[in-house]
This record gives sequence, C-alpha cells and structure tokens, in this order.
Amino acid sequence: MSEHKTFVDLLQERAAAHPQRPALIFDADPGQGDAAVRTVLWGDLAARARQIATLLAGTIRPGDRVLVLNEPGTAFAENFLGVQHAGAIPVPAPLPDGYRRQRERLAGIAHNAQVAAVVTDGTALGAVREWAAESGLSDVPCLAFDDVPPVRTTTWQRPAVDGSTIAFLQYTSGSTSDPKGVVVDYASLLPNLRAFNEILGGTEGVRVGGWLPMYHDFGLIGQLLAPLTQGGCSVGMSATTFLKRPATWLRLIDRHDIQISPAPNFAYDLCTRRITDEQIAGLDLSRWKRAVNGSEPVQAATLAAFSSRFAAAGLRPEAVCPGYGLAEITLSVSGATIGRPPVVLTVDAEQLERHIVTTVAAGHPEPVRELVSSGESTPDFDIRIVDPATRLPQPPDRIGEIWLRGTSVARGYWANPAATGEVFGNELADGEGGFLRTGDLGLLRDGQLYVTGRIKELLIVNGRNLYPHDIEVAVRTVDESLSRGVGAAFTAEVPHEELVVVQECRVRSLDPAARAAVVTAIRQVLSREFGTGPVSVVLVRPGTVPRTTSGKIQRGLARMLFLTGALSVEHEQLTDGVRAVRRAGDRVRA
Repeated sequence: MSEHKTFVDLLQERAAAHPQRPALIFDADPGQGDAAVRTVLWGDLAARARQIATLLAGTIRPGDRVLVLNEPGTAFAENFLGVQHAGAIPVPAPLPDGYRRQRERLAGIAHNAQVAAVVTDGTALGAVREWAAESGLSDVPCLAFDDVPPVRTTTWQRPAVDGSTIAFLQYTSGSTSDPKGVVVDYASLLPNLRAFNEILGGTEGVRVGGWLPMYHDFGLIGQLLAPLTQGGCSVGMSATTFLKRPATWLRLIDRHDIQISPAPNFAYDLCTRRITDEQIAGLDLSRWKRAVNGSEPVQAATLAAFSSRFAAAGLRPEAVCPGYGLAEITLSVSGATIGRPPVVLTVDAEQLERHIVTTVAAGHPEPVRELVSSGESTPDFDIRIVDPATRLPQPPDRIGEIWLRGTSVARGYWANPAATGEVFGNELADGEGGFLRTGDLGLLRDGQLYVTGRIKELLIVNGRNLYPHDIEVAVRTVDESLSRGVGAAFTAEVPHEELVVVQECRVRSLDPAARAAVVTAIRQVLSREFGTGPVSVVLVRPGTVPRTTSGKIQRGLARMLFLTGALSVEHEQLTDGVRAVRRAGDRVRA
C-alpha cells in the first residue's frame, strides 16, 4: 500500500485487479433470505465513484466540503468515495431525525464545515431538504443519485490530489464536548489503515462487517475503508436492526463469512444478556477471528461473559480483541495480540482511586478492580503516560493522560484553532514535542496499554478518584430490573461533590416498595464497593439516558437534563443537597 498516495488511486487499482470480487454487501435483515441482500462488485464500485464525481463536477469544486447523509446501505460508500474522486472533502454525518438536539448538531456541522453540497438517498431527499431549509442552508444543493444508471465510461479525470490532500472531516461524537471536525489527510489515513490491518490480521481479501454506522470513525475506517484497503469486502447491516434484535449481528457474521467485526463494549454485553439458547444453537462463529471491542471502556466481566456464552457457537477465547483508538489519531492505536486471550490485571481498588496501580493475587480482600489491556500498539506510535498538570512522564504503576505521537495523527480541528492548539502539538516538561493529548487516562505496563477513563468524566467523591463506567457497571448488577438498561453517573456540587446515578429500569413492573428496595440496594453497593457516601438515585424508563449516535453515554447531557428538571423521572431518592440544587435548576429553566 505504500506506493499509493491517496485512497482514490488505491480503489481504482484494486478494482482493476479483481473487478468481479464483492466489495460491498448490505444485508437488511440477516438470516431472512437473499432478497434482503445487496452486493456491489469492485468494478461497479469504482465506476460508481467515478460517475458520482462526474455528476458533482458541475456543482462543487476541488476542496469543497460535501455532507454525506445516507440511510444504512451501500449508497454511503458510493457517495463518500464519489466525493473523494471529485477532489472534494466528504463530511460523513447521520441523517436528520425527529429530535431537535440532533438536527441542531447536524446544522452546526454543516455550518462549521461550510458545506457546498449535500449528497443523500432519494428516499431521504425530501427530509434532508426540509432540514436544510430550517437550518439556514436553503442555498446548499441537496442531491441524490439513486436513479442514475451506473455507467463504466464517464468523462471523469483524476483530481489533483496527493498525500497532503484532506481525505475527509470526521466530526467527533460529542460524548464529552461539542463535536469538532477532525481533519484527516491521506498521509494520515493510509498509514492508519495499514496499522489497523496489522493489528487485526486483515489480509488480502479480508471480510470485515457489522452494524456500526458509516458516519462514525469506527464504522467508516474500521468497517468500510480497512477491508477495501486490502481488496476485501465490507459487510453491513442496520444499527437499528441490531439494537432491536442483537442476534442479527451474529447471524450476519456467520452468513457472510466475516473474519473481523468491531463494536463497542455495550454491544457484547447486549448480546450476552439478550440472545437466547435457541438463537445460539443455529450459529457458527468459528470463522470470527477478531471480535474487536473498542470505542468505549472495555469491561473484563463483559469479555469473560461473552466468550463463555458463545463458546458453544464456536467462538474462540483468543478471538475477543480489546482495542483502543480515537478520531484524532485517525482511528486505531492498539489491539490485543493475535492468538492470545486479552490480558487482564487485577488491582487494588483503593490504590486505583489514588491513580496508583497495585496488582493483587487471587484471594485478595475486596474491593478489587480488573483492568483490561487494549493491547500493544504498532511501531508507528509513540505512547507516553503523562501527568496532565506537570507534563512529566509517569512510571509504569501510575495512571496518567495518554499522549500519542505518530504518522497517523490528524492535522487538527477544522476552523477551530483554539481546540487544535489545546489538543495537538503538545510538549512534555523537558520540551520534547509533537504529542496529541487524548484526554484519556491509562497506563503503559509491559508494553500493554490500559485505558481507565476520561479526564473530563473522572469523578472526585469523598477525595476518591472514581470512574463513572465502573459505577454504572456495578449498578446494573444490583437487580434484574436494571440489567438491560444503561446508566449515567455524575456529580452535583452541594457545595461539595455528591454522586448522582441516573439508571434505566423496567420500573413499571415494580411496585413502590420494590422501587425503594432497588434504590436502597444500589446505595449499599456503591457505599460498600466505592465508598461514595450519600448517593442520589434516579430511575428512568429504558431509552431515557442520552447517548451519542455511536451509543456512548452522554453523562454531561444527562447531568444537565437532571439538574434542569428536563429528565423524565419514574422514581427518585435524592439527598437534601442535590434536591436543593435541582430546585435551583428548575427555577433557572422556568
């Protein structure tokens, strides 16, 4: 791949080498027959990219930004690649839905990128134009190419692009802050695709697939571009279908001979809890070589439960692969070693709360925590663990901020010099520079990278450093009524920091006494395992806790909704201090 300077050249060469090989497969309802499957061959994909580029030539110029909004299917890849073949910059994003916050976020992306056009599906064109009009974008052309018959011969000419050309803008999910457009050029993209395939063993002709949305970096790079780089096939399905019926994801893997399939931790947890023995009986997962777990903190209990649950379907323990990455490094940083089960450290929980990692042996008295390694990075990356306050490197037993340096680091954030200066091009205390500050906490030990949380989401309660995802996992185990929902843990100043937990619950199946008992049990677990002191607990219906489009919990948004009284609550028990703070927020909202 080193001879290619851009993905445009790579795609055209791969298509010329094997035009009849499948490049894209979309299965609308895995396991329900061939009628729901659409396949795009390599030759047709390359021709379609050239054709779309030719059709766009009269509307946009090289270097223009083009918003790519598509329903799940193969059209996203065709439009995305078509924009690149026009020498323009694709900006992938989710279609506007019925929620005001998402529509405003999408409008913010379009205005920040100053898009010159929008490409979408014919079925969504009317809704996209309506959104554009309400967002002050009436003068931006909204286009769909569904009805244009594919042709192999066009007037397309290769655009003047090279390694320094911007390949796309990847807007961050906004899980901890406002979304920002990461500028990824081809000189960063191609090395990261190589690293992704090296980490995961993506060889010539590999099939990678799953339900991840293509507008998210994990789906765009990990599920779409990575297999295309290897002349392989990207297999997709709808995220909505997966969330409604998790077994469809595993059927997709079995049916289409997928070797690599990535997903966040919550997806593996969902499969473990909701897929039945009858559904497992019909599965063959023996060909699934890498079950990549990334994009959010990886839980040791989830890995163990998933491996055990699906061993009967042929899943091998070493297939489970925790990994770490972020959009600012293009995507992939590290992954578990091929052929080995994930590395897990059992550590003293009280020491961990002081950011000191002390491993303990079996039988050590509680409380303990398990830290899952996200594997080793490739030689392309220089990883340092740094005290964010002093900028001094940390020893192997101390947690600090993860700093990265390498060829895959993006240029910065589009039209946001302040944020770019804060995150990119940082120096250590001794003046050594060129580092990306990830905002993630972790440690590097024996070559293994462990990610423990995010700086902005770290909770300091009773002088303890607590990670919200650890609290959320513990809460779900308290009662069966909580096991299928997600939670958001955050603090409120009363004036000292007190913990608040908003937890989804099948609360309508519980009488008032049972609800109170669940809350009491939650408080007891958190006091015993985390030393939290007073805790306010809020039970809400399933689907209430806000998430990003990629499924990450939006703790900051959950906190704002709770404090302003905008959260739909089914049952709550609050401390006096938190109740007073929330009343003040209600008055401000009024």
